[in-house]
Amino acid sequence: MAKRFTDTNKYKKPFIRGLQGAYKLLWDYLYHDCDHAGIWIVDFDIAQIYIGSDMPINKEDALKYFNSDEDRIIEIDNGSKWFIPSFIDFQYGELNDKNRAHNSVILILNKYNLLKNNKPLKRPLQGCKDKDMDKDMDMDKDKEYSFDEFWEKYHEITKMDKSDKTPAKKYYDKLSEKEKELAISNIQIYYDNIKDYGKGKFAKKARTYLSDKNFNDEYNKSNSLINGESINLEQNKIIIKKAKPFRGYE
Repeated sequence: MAKRFTDTNKYKKPFIRGLQGAYKLLWDYLYHDCDHAGIWIVDFDIAQIYIGSDMPINKEDALKYFNSDEDRIIEIDNGSKWFIPSFIDFQYGELNDKNRAHNSVILILNKYNLLKNNKPLKRPLQGCKDKDMDKDMDMDKDKEYSFDEFWEKYHEITKMDKSDKTPAKKYYDKLSEKEKELAISNIQIYYDNIKDYGKGKFAKKARTYLSDKNFNDEYNKSNSLINGESINLEQNKIIIKKAKPFRGYE
């Protein structure tokens, strides 16, 4: 029985969150059913049995949904096999021919010319070159998920006053790259799920949104909170706690 890493935040990512239920399951199934090189032998009859007849899937729609904004599936061997580039990135990171566990993966990918045709697989470098490349990658990530981008987007969506910028940046700088991505991408869903009590929506200040990590809150389609605490629930508790009973009928 093969054991594989799984991403506990995968269902919070915009790509997976936006998929229909059947294709969420299919995407997860592909990660478990593909071989150790991220190659899946295309068999929708078997996939349908495992996923369930109440969740219909088909090849054409799967390719359309999975590759809607980037190439997540690469068809090889005349379409009889699918290659999942992100599988390699997540399971192994950077492939290294000095690593025994990576050797068979490299051989398989070379067989289909996938190492030179797909950017997710990077060429192994040694020593200081590795460290320099990691620093460059970190700098690229900082640019991609910059604090200024978060700051502007948060206030554009929530319409809150721009205050406490310095403490907000301190909280932001403590986040991991994945958390920074979520902090930016989940602002809209956080704001959409704040209850309106007749006086408009009251979002948290940016620094509190970051310190409480509200970007990790999970909401269902009816806009109710599944896991975590949101400001509107706290405000509701305060309102109930402070409200005085009507004495007219006592």
